[in-house]
Amino acid sequence: MRILFITHETSRTGAPMVLLHFLRWLKVKKPEVVIDVLDLAGGSLEPDFKNNCNVFYSYTELIKSKPLTLWQRVLLKLNLLKKINHKEELLQQLAASNYTALYANTILSIPLASAIINISPKTKFIAHIHELNAIIKMVLPNFEDYLLKINQFIVPSKLVKSNLIENWSVPENYIEVVYECTVVENTKQTNKAEHIFTVGASGYVHWRKGHDVFLQLARYISSNYPNCGINFVWIGKLPVKEQIILEADIQKLGLQTTINFIGEVANPTSYYNNFDVFVMTSREDPFPLVCIEVGMLGKPIVSFEKAVGTNEVISEAGGFIVPYLDVEAMADKIIMYYNNIELLKSHGELNKNAFSKFTPEIICPQLFEIITSQNMA
Repeated sequence: MRILFITHETSRTGAPMVLLHFLRWLKVKKPEVVIDVLDLAGGSLEPDFKNNCNVFYSYTELIKSKPLTLWQRVLLKLNLLKKINHKEELLQQLAASNYTALYANTILSIPLASAIINISPKTKFIAHIHELNAIIKMVLPNFEDYLLKINQFIVPSKLVKSNLIENWSVPENYIEVVYECTVVENTKQTNKAEHIFTVGASGYVHWRKGHDVFLQLARYISSNYPNCGINFVWIGKLPVKEQIILEADIQKLGLQTTINFIGEVANPTSYYNNFDVFVMTSREDPFPLVCIEVGMLGKPIVSFEKAVGTNEVISEAGGFIVPYLDVEAMADKIIMYYNNIELLKSHGELNKNAFSKFTPEIICPQLFEIITSQNMA
């Protein structure tokens, strides 16, 4: 069996991380499977991907036009030399590689995967969709043009499955739900004598993740519960322009000592372990890995309904789901935890048990079973 995995990038973010866990598992558990990777945009995890596949293709490098020699330019001008189409060459090369399956990871990988399938229609086309409706409409508004070519959809939550059925008319029997997976190191928490009650959040600072909502949450609690002295910490990549805006907002709100956007860190677990409560302020989040990570660390989670796939776990474990973008309701739950440490601890234990199921050892076999299934829905 030979599989081509297409990743939109190799960044330290959710979808590429889940794919990397899967590749590592395949390399150890299924060494007979030949793994090739096509990376569309690059990223800091590129060396890790290279170490866990047979052939690694860097799309941006391979389609880059090479400088022509003087003689080539002369021949081109005389119409005696055909201009090389590097993208078409790559597509032909990949289509001729006789892949058993093509696995497109994220919506951004669909168009290129589809172009390969056009040349090699017998290859099984699997699409792992990690996005909800607003993002799909923004980055691939003509998604429906590709749907008939896809043999199997994998999604990380029932929320994503419902979106594909209700908004894109994908038949239910084409879709398999496989929750995301990750690993986490349980580092030590700071000394309780020095510990300040901390509300944490994490993610790339972007409208989808709701960093502006997090700011409003901090403002509301600081204004209405000033004696609690609660701190707010956000971990995640912070673009320069967003940082300038946030710093201005924080200063105008007088929250300089209350809220801190740390930025991207190599080991976020050390920060997560010092959170007391984790809040998901996302507007759309199919099944965020950070919820698995903080859940495994025994942290209660508060999130918005209709917005986050991990609500499917939290609803039966440790946390609260509040009305969409209702900052006041989210604040009420945080204060509830602040005033009831036993509730905080019990919800944390419930999450630790619930999210312990989302490890590569448990999830990756489910992905492999779908790939190797003979069902071509």
